[in-house]
Amino acid sequence: MDKQTKESAGDILKIDEALGLLNRELKGKSDEINRLISEKYTNLKEIISGATHTGKETIEKTRKTLEEVVARGEEKTKEIGTEIDRRVRTNPWLAVGIAAVSGFLLCYIIQAGKRPK
Repeated sequence: MDKQTKESAGDILKIDEALGLLNRELKGKSDEINRLISEKYTNLKEIISGATHTGKETIEKTRKTLEEVVARGEEKTKEIGTEIDRRVRTNPWLAVGIAAVSGFLLCYIIQAGKRPK
């Protein structure tokens, strides 16, 4: 055998000895290892369960808040629409003028964006 083969065989023997030592040490402690794993798993399960419960509560509160905001927004939109309708009926030519100027400005802005630079 050459020197490299002897070193490889020696390394393999050392690895086998280390694995044997680990196996002997772990045989008596397998119950303890299983207990530690189950405790950590239980703790993790409780944390996830608590986070899920808290998340559901947060989602429910957010949903209710959004429903309230949407309802208020609908009411405000109706009020604004009613006010605009009332003003247009009292002075229709002002509304026509505002619409014409708005259309002109919109076309001007769009056209300005299309011009080569």
